[in-house]
Amino acid sequence: MSKLAATVAARILADVMAEDWPVGEVFGSEAELLERYGVSRAVFREAVRLVENQQVARMRRGPGGGLVVTEPTVDAIIDAAVLYFHRVDARLDEVFEARLALEQLVAGLASQRLDETGLFHLRALVDAESRGEAKDHRALHTLLASATHNPALELFVDILNRVTLLYFRDSKALGAGTLTESAHAHSRIVDAVISGDDGLARRRMRTHLEAEAAFLRRRRSTRQVLDASVAMAGPAGNKGAERVARSIFRDTVANGLEPGALLGSESELTEKYDVSRAVFREAVRILEHHQIATMRRGPGGGLFVAPPSAAAVTDVVAIFLARRGVDVKDLTETRIGVELALIDLLVDRMTKERAGQLRAALQAEADSEDRFVRTAHDLHATISSLAGNRALELVELVLIRLTRMHQVERNPRARRKMQPEVYRAHEAIVDAIVERDRELARYRMRRHLTAVATHLA
Repeated sequence: MSKLAATVAARILADVMAEDWPVGEVFGSEAELLERYGVSRAVFREAVRLVENQQVARMRRGPGGGLVVTEPTVDAIIDAAVLYFHRVDARLDEVFEARLALEQLVAGLASQRLDETGLFHLRALVDAESRGEAKDHRALHTLLASATHNPALELFVDILNRVTLLYFRDSKALGAGTLTESAHAHSRIVDAVISGDDGLARRRMRTHLEAEAAFLRRRRSTRQVLDASVAMAGPAGNKGAERVARSIFRDTVANGLEPGALLGSESELTEKYDVSRAVFREAVRILEHHQIATMRRGPGGGLFVAPPSAAAVTDVVAIFLARRGVDVKDLTETRIGVELALIDLLVDRMTKERAGQLRAALQAEADSEDRFVRTAHDLHATISSLAGNRALELVELVLIRLTRMHQVERNPRARRKMQPEVYRAHEAIVDAIVERDRELARYRMRRHLTAVATHLA
């Protein structure tokens, strides 16, 4: 994907958001949009492929056609997240660490924000569970997240709960005794939430999730890493390109091919999968979007296995949340909860090598000028990477992407004004983490993120 095409895709996204995301409407014909964005047809079509993958819009051919605004879906996000977790071998323990961070935050906020409608639904669910009539034993987690009125927390809780199920495929193991224990734990959490005791609600949620994690670890049917059969396993629909992309991915996994391995030339692969060049090239775009494989042109070229990247997931999740109106308050409270959890993990896992990497990220920020906005975020991304939890890291990268969408990089004067302030805060945070002063690092991070929120749009 060229930088110019990515820039055009970002402009299309911004314009769709500015028009209040008119789902189903034609945003413009190809000719109109070529003139509007001032690029070649090749660049524009490359940009369109990106916004299609991001579920922002889709090109419709024929009379009355054009770029039609679409609606991002949770299912597409789940598919992308599962594929990423599989490719990086994210462990079930990491998913539970992430759930502990997010769902304790949810339990505390729900106890403060619960309204009567939410209270009614929680009581009804607890009653149904006590009678053994509840159809989904994870519904309680969804209801509590909705009680926070924070779309980001709602989505992340939904994603991680659904992903958890994919590590554990034996539903028969959830016998009556297990479901009764779960219902009892849910009832105790709800009692604390309704009483407004946020500390007790958080503690009971932690106890419940730790018990669930321990239960799953004991089951023979539980896997610590996702099986390839669940990755990129969604319905292929009528598109031959999607079927070919899944076939190439499965063959890559089956053959144990590492990043950099050659899958074949275009002619070899069109023959192998018995498809036209047009269908194959569309399949390649899907594979490139998910960072599964990339096509290199010229002598010695072909389709090569790509190293895994979170970019495809972070884009689609951030856009989904932007569509649902995540505001600065939602973003800030979620980032604070996630980044405090990341600090806890990093302090526990601090080594000389990690300390050096933190210092290097800080130095890169000090050396930057026009690149300040990106490098300032790079320190947060470095902290999330060094914490050693791919699930929480993915959540943090989404939050960084959302922050950029609210970012003061659109306001150079505000950017210059806040640069020294942000650098000093980052330096203080790094010092505390390296010294393993958990409480001080958490205190400084909380104050820093709260201050940054005042600079967001």
